[in-house]
Amino acid sequence: MQRSMFYRSIPLCLLSALLLQGCSQIADVVPERFAKPDNPFCRGLYQNNDWLDAAVATESHWGLPLHIALAELNMPVGTDASEYIQPPYADWEEYRLASENWSGSVAEIDTALDYLGWHAQMASQRNDLAMNDAGKLYIASRIGHGGLRRLEYHPDPVLLQQAEQVEQRAEQYREDLKSCPRIRERADSFFRWPW
Repeated sequence: MQRSMFYRSIPLCLLSALLLQGCSQIADVVPERFAKPDNPFCRGLYQNNDWLDAAVATESHWGLPLHIALAELNMPVGTDASEYIQPPYADWEEYRLASENWSGSVAEIDTALDYLGWHAQMASQRNDLAMNDAGKLYIASRIGHGGLRRLEYHPDPVLLQQAEQVEQRAEQYREDLKSCPRIRERADSFFRWPW
């Protein structure tokens, strides 16, 4: 009886050994530059899959570049936030009506980024803003489309300074993304490398 159990366990042991050997060889298959990015921005995205998935989904659906969408958020990548965005009430309600996302919240990263993508598309249509104008898109998302026009006549120094910071952050993220290997392929994929 014990002998037959011993012989039945041999294939399982062999399979386990082969599997472990394959895992130990993964470094040979995957170049180091794909395995562990040195860039803190990349690491932050890789460690926060929901951020990465939501940002790539926003870029795919609305056309808002990933680096600009992430730069518009209140918090840097990789941190928790109670509110990722602070939209004007009227714009938020218009978004909820258009998207039928009645239960969405500014505390959910996927909803926050989807709102930013939707709002950027509306700003592009209504105010003729370019989808790569991070500063003006940020202002429009904070004070609304009409507010953007009024700001030309009544500048708000604090908001203009914040918009400049968003522009700088977006440019930094754009540069950082160049060293994020296969970032878009990794988003929403079934198999993720263990960073």
